[in-house]
Amino acid sequence: MDTTGVGSIVRVIARLFVGVVVVFLVISAVGAIVGTRFVYGTLNYVVERLVSRSGFSIFLVAGIVIPATIPLFWAVSNITRNVPGLLKLGWSSPLGFYRKKDGIIIVAYVSGFFLAMYFASKDAYAYKFCAYTPERIWVSDGGGSDPIYGIETKPCSRDQIMELRSSEGNLQGPHEIRVADVNTYEWFNGATSKPLVWYDLLPNGDYKFFDRSGHDPNTGQPLHEVTSEVVEQLRQRDAMKEAVKKQKEAEHEAQEARAKEAADLQTLASQAQKEFDSGDYKAAKETCDQVLRQERQNDPCRAVQTHASVKLAQQLVSEGQAQIERGQFDEALWSAVNALKLDPTNPNAAKLKQFALQMKPHAQN
Repeated sequence: MDTTGVGSIVRVIARLFVGVVVVFLVISAVGAIVGTRFVYGTLNYVVERLVSRSGFSIFLVAGIVIPATIPLFWAVSNITRNVPGLLKLGWSSPLGFYRKKDGIIIVAYVSGFFLAMYFASKDAYAYKFCAYTPERIWVSDGGGSDPIYGIETKPCSRDQIMELRSSEGNLQGPHEIRVADVNTYEWFNGATSKPLVWYDLLPNGDYKFFDRSGHDPNTGQPLHEVTSEVVEQLRQRDAMKEAVKKQKEAEHEAQEARAKEAADLQTLASQAQKEFDSGDYKAAKETCDQVLRQERQNDPCRAVQTHASVKLAQQLVSEGQAQIERGQFDEALWSAVNALKLDPTNPNAAKLKQFALQMKPHAQN
């Protein structure tokens, strides 16, 4: 027996066996890596999509999805274990996949994923597309156009989302607020510098302020965020209003002061008339002197002053004549001079003065 030939055959068989083992190990390793990546990739994809649409905790969603997908991966493992059978399944009949129990499980899970995405995305307007139609805001999970008017959709804007949420009763609409003092009001968040006030500018130039964004409930106009420039304009406008207000108040006070002064002068003029009527001519003249110093054109008091001066001059003349009779010529002269100051047209005062001047030298001798 040729031992050399047998040895060669054994070595060839051994090499083939080692090669098969190596190929098997490589295929097994690759399959394990691909399978692991498939499981982790599928779980990550499902969990991330559901979390981003629903807003639920990632831990809660992962805790539900991981055990719930065990039958899915079991079915995938069974399908992919027989590669020739899998290839035959794909080429033999399009419905072959649906005739297998594992295939039905996989299809059911795919369908369940899209149903779960539908319910999770009901309020996920940030991922939806919107279009304003004559009837309402049309919303779609994908792009395109609305089926009735053919209006092209675009990613939903913030205003559209707020309008939709408000119409569903999930968002409180803006409420009008009163800004008592534009200089001290807190317009912005101290930590984030974000605006705390929105406004609507009316046709007459007035501002209406609201506590959140949206539309003016009365006019339907979109509200605008308050900016530092708007606040500065409001403060300048308020300063002008305050200046005008103070000016009007000052004018009103001055008008009231003039009215009070006129009333006081009228009271004094009436008092002077009463004093004149009672015969107190000196008091009447002094009262009218006070009035005329403040109001020269007070005709009633000017008339009382004139008549009182005439009466006082007559009294001084009478006193001067009595003083002449008593030989008090200096006193008589003083009375005559003051009588002429009060009433320069009094002829008796002029005569009294002249007589007193004539008699003074005789009295001295």
